[in-house]
Amino acid sequence: MFDELVVVGCIGQKGGGGKTTTSLNLAVAAAEKGLAAVVIDIDQQANASNWKDRRKSENVAVVGALQSRIPQTVETARTHGADFVVIDTPGHNSSAATDTVRVADIVILPVEPQMFHFETLPAMRDIIRMGGDKPTFVLINKMHPSATVQAEQLKKILAEQYQIPVCPIHLSRLDIYGTAADIGLTPLEQEPKGKAAAEIRSLYSFICQQVKKLRSPHVKNARVATGA
Repeated sequence: MFDELVVVGCIGQKGGGGKTTTSLNLAVAAAEKGLAAVVIDIDQQANASNWKDRRKSENVAVVGALQSRIPQTVETARTHGADFVVIDTPGHNSSAATDTVRVADIVILPVEPQMFHFETLPAMRDIIRMGGDKPTFVLINKMHPSATVQAEQLKKILAEQYQIPVCPIHLSRLDIYGTAADIGLTPLEQEPKGKAAAEIRSLYSFICQQVKKLRSPHVKNARVATGA
């Protein structure tokens, strides 16, 4: 699907915002498409690595790494034939987020629909700029499953108020995200035709579309012409 490695950074100031869940599910979605998927776990809590320990399938690799080794770990994944890498970062660590943005092609910023999470967005915007202003999308996580209209309104408000693009897909507050992770799985595997699986596939497709746009000759030529 891709001519070269795709690196997705998953960042956020708040712990528990959904970074690990998003990272693991995106990696499994990539593996579902036949790609060699890797999660780089730089969070000291090692939730992604622990998930891998509970997992029987080998279709996703999880690699623990130090923050200082992010570029080298990405390069190792590249040389070993990885197609799709997701970097799972710790909360409350601005330098780790900045370092992740620097190596990423695209950045996902999960937030829960709470003001405490929204109030971190100005600081995250500064971190993204320091990391090279990579294409970044806020991902609303844990929306009520039936709050479709409210979700669309919230996406519009966040985009206007915080000036960070908001992903058109959101993730719902569904038990299966947690129960699947408890046994080293994702909703894609435990309930492949369910709502959560559909959300993850839509998010993965959206990311793929954005990466293809970024890598299109027209976009590259425009960047050269503007000196970007």
